[in-house]
Amino acid sequence: MEKILNCIDETMGDLERDIMAIVSDRSIPMTEKNRLMAPIVDQKKVLQRTREDLERIRNTSYEAKCGMSEYRDR
Repeated sequence: MEKILNCIDETMGDLERDIMAIVSDRSIPMTEKNRLMAPIVDQKKVLQRTREDLERIRNTSYEAKCGMSEYRDR
């Protein structure tokens, strides 16, 4: 699990650097910056939600019960 979380963190850092490179480039018009940043921002949102879901899984205590497995949050 840690390996996946670290990978997500690294990728989110890469995306943030990409955004900052676009923002700091004064030769790009604002509308073009918005167009370039939109897919990057969407990717960051997906990764953030995925990270939160994985954290929730990591912090869940799963117990095997008779018949159907259930889980209980810590």
